[in-house]
Formats: sequence, C-alpha cells, structure tokens
Amino acid sequence: MGAQRVPYLGITYIAAGARKAGYAVDIIDMCGEDIDHTEIVHGKYVAYGMPFSAIDKRLKPSEVIGFSCSFSQDWVFNRELIQYVHKLSPETIFVAGGEHISALPEYCLKDCPELDICVVGEGDSVFIRLLKVLEKRENLSEVPSIVYRDSSKNIFCRTPRAPRIKDIDKLSLPAWDLIPIENYLSRSLNYHINRGRTIPMLATRGCPYKCSFCSNINMWGAPWIARNPKLVVDEMEYYINRHRADNFVFSDLTAVINKESIVSLCNEILNRKINITWQLPTLRTEIIDYGVLKLMYQAGCRELDFAIESGSVKVLKSVNKKNNPEKISLLIKNGIDIGMNLSTNIVLGLPQERFKDFLKSYWLIMKLALIGLQEVNAFPFIPYPGSKLFEEFLMNNKIKLNDNYFFNLFGYADLSQSISWSEKFGPKTLNFLRLFLLSSFYILMFVSHPKRIIQLIINGFRGVTTTKLEGVLKRIFINARVYFSKLS
Repeated sequence: MGAQRVPYLGITYIAAGARKAGYAVDIIDMCGEDIDHTEIVHGKYVAYGMPFSAIDKRLKPSEVIGFSCSFSQDWVFNRELIQYVHKLSPETIFVAGGEHISALPEYCLKDCPELDICVVGEGDSVFIRLLKVLEKRENLSEVPSIVYRDSSKNIFCRTPRAPRIKDIDKLSLPAWDLIPIENYLSRSLNYHINRGRTIPMLATRGCPYKCSFCSNINMWGAPWIARNPKLVVDEMEYYINRHRADNFVFSDLTAVINKESIVSLCNEILNRKINITWQLPTLRTEIIDYGVLKLMYQAGCRELDFAIESGSVKVLKSVNKKNNPEKISLLIKNGIDIGMNLSTNIVLGLPQERFKDFLKSYWLIMKLALIGLQEVNAFPFIPYPGSKLFEEFLMNNKIKLNDNYFFNLFGYADLSQSISWSEKFGPKTLNFLRLFLLSSFYILMFVSHPKRIIQLIINGFRGVTTTKLEGVLKRIFINARVYFSKLS
C-alpha cells in the first residue's frame, strides 16, 4: 500500500538484476495489484492498494523476501508490513533497502526485530552478492554495504560501503513485466500531472552537491553518473513499442549537471522524431540557459520544477545550496516565454532563517507570480533522516525517533498545521507564513493571469490534470471523499 499511485523504479531495478544473475524473482506490487482499493490507516492516512490480508494468497514460498522503503514517513507502514509477512513466513530471511533504510539501518533493525538485513546505499550489485553469500551459507561479513545482527542477535555489524556502480549503462532495464504496469498506464498515473501513459525513468544517478537538508549524500554519495543518452532514448522507444508509453517522468535526483549530456539527450529525441512528453522533478540552474530550455521544450519537456528553497542568499549558503535567485528568476521567465509549465519549491523554517529572510523569499515568489510562474510549493523544514541537519539535530537530542516523528514527516503535505524545528518561528507562526505565502502567490498569479482560472475550472469538470495544482486539488477531493465514505 502507498500514499502515491505510481510505479516505483528501485524495486524493479533490483529485481531485474537478480533475475539476470539467475535467481527466480517475483514482485508483490501491493499498490498496482489492487490499485483502486483504498483504506484509512492509523485514523487519518489514505492508502492505496491491496490490504495486508490479501498477501496471504499472494505470497509464494521464498528463501529471501526483500522490502523497499524509500521514504521515512512510510516507515511505520513498512514496519507493520514486514511484521505481518513475517507471521506468514517466519523462517524466511527478510532484507530491506532504500533511502530510509540507508539512513537508519541500526534503528530499523532495532525497531523491527523481524528484519534480518539492511542494505545501505545503491543496492543493485550488493543484493546479488548477498544472495550468493546466503546461497552458499558464507559469512555475511563478505557482503559490502549491509548492516545485520551478529550471532548473539544483540550487536549490529556494519560492513564497509561498496563503491558506486560506474557503468550504469550495463544495468538491466527495470523489470516492469513483474508488476501490473498496465494498471498504472491505463489510468495515466503520474505525480499529479495527467500527461498520458507514463513510465518513470532514470537518466542519471547521484548528485555532486551536498545540501545539508538532503539525504542524497548518505544514500548515493557525491559521484554524479550519467547514462549514455542514446541508451536512454533506446529505453524510451522500447516502452513506446512495448507499452504504448507516450510520457516519461525522470526520477533523477539532479538530472542536469552536464550541459553536453542534456543537449545530447534532447538532440537524440529530436533526431529520432519521437512524439513524446517528459518531465524533470527538480532542476539545478548552474548550466541551464535560454538555449538549453528551448531545446528541452522542442524535445518534449513540458514541466520543470526549480528547487529554489529560499530567496535569501544567506540562508542558501547556510545549507550549502548554491542557488542564485536572480538567475532563477530569469530562467523561469525564459521557460514561461517558451511555453513550459514551471513550479518551484520554498522551504520555510530552516535553522538560519529569520523574518527578513522569509520576506526575501516572499517577494521573490510574488515577483515570479507576476512573471507567470504557474505553481509554488511551500514546505516546512523537517530534519530528514540521512541529511547532515538531521544528524546535527539527533546528536543534540532535539529529535526523538519514534512513530510520532515519522508521522510528522507527512507535515510537508499538511496545510492544516506545521511542525516547527526553528528557534525563531513557532508552529503557528510557521504555518501562518506558509499559508500567507501560498495564498498570496495564487491570488496574484490568477489575478495577473485570469485565463488560468478558466482553464482550472474546465479541467476540473473534464477530470484531467495539466498542472500540479490541479493534481493536488483532485487528490485532496478524492482523499476527502474516501475518508468520509469510510467513516460513514
């Protein structure tokens, strides 16, 4: 079950690699296999997918069962799933991986005794090595990048990190055939935007930057590794022919670092005359200019998300974010002139942020509203597991790891309240500033671009979503309907 109805890349990459290595692999995609089923969990969270009880008939006898846990806010649900499956198959070895597991492997083993082994970081080659060691009954110390209990079950053992995979072009394509991918494609499911039959992809892995609020450095490390653009487009064409895909969302942490790489990708798409659309979730601005934006649009890129984070240079420097707000403003204007749908993210309540810093973010967002920016997301800062700031808060005993902490991570999407980690802004103040910024932006944006209100209403009646705002509103409506129907 999950909060988002989208197919996940990580588990299909791992499954494809294990299958290529000669192991029999099956995936239980709890969301995709019962995609329209909804439940209210823990009193207020809407979850999609099959209920735990449906696993009883679906689970096959296995020597190893793996669990993917990418997001820390999902940990409580993942733990409950592991515990439920363990009751069905108590003799099986349970392995977990993903960004959350990589951030807190010892905690996860302690919090979930049913879990045997945690894979830390990039798991493709590590998981295969682990399967071979388990098959031959060798010592787990021979497997890099894992955390496990010793024979006494009381001490956690952590092996050295494996080096990153340099030639990611040699990795097998995701094993989409092991999940009911058509259930996602036929519903045009994407992160809020309806662009057709959508498949997620990766063109790169890793990120060279070290923003102190980001968990990337713990999961992937600094190396940024790009695939051959020709092979990326080969993969696109394969999905077009195999699954009739016509839209692709790149799940890269930082897709655009090298200008030559993104230009080559766009030219490859144009040269093959592929009629598709695609999106990038986050975009750094260091090497982007008007010419690159125009080429991306010509190649089918329709949505970009600029990671501004703050309008204050002081705050940006404090979290090691090398943004230039003025350059971003120019790029957003260029993108809008070209015809792109653009959004940006603002983080409020960062440790060094003061009210004057908030005002700089506020006026920057108002300026962008007048320019024509379509959407803004304002998130309260939360020290996220795996980030440098999280480690600092944890070391200073400002974080108590428990279920409430993980549930509070959902605060990024909850406009009714904000949990504050700031010494300057309390929860009520932070939530007021957040709502004030968002309401000011959308009022100014719609007043200065009134045609967008009409389009929003038309799309609402048609049931389509062409912007993230429309997708969020649609999701709120659906979740509210599900919630109240379950209560009645």
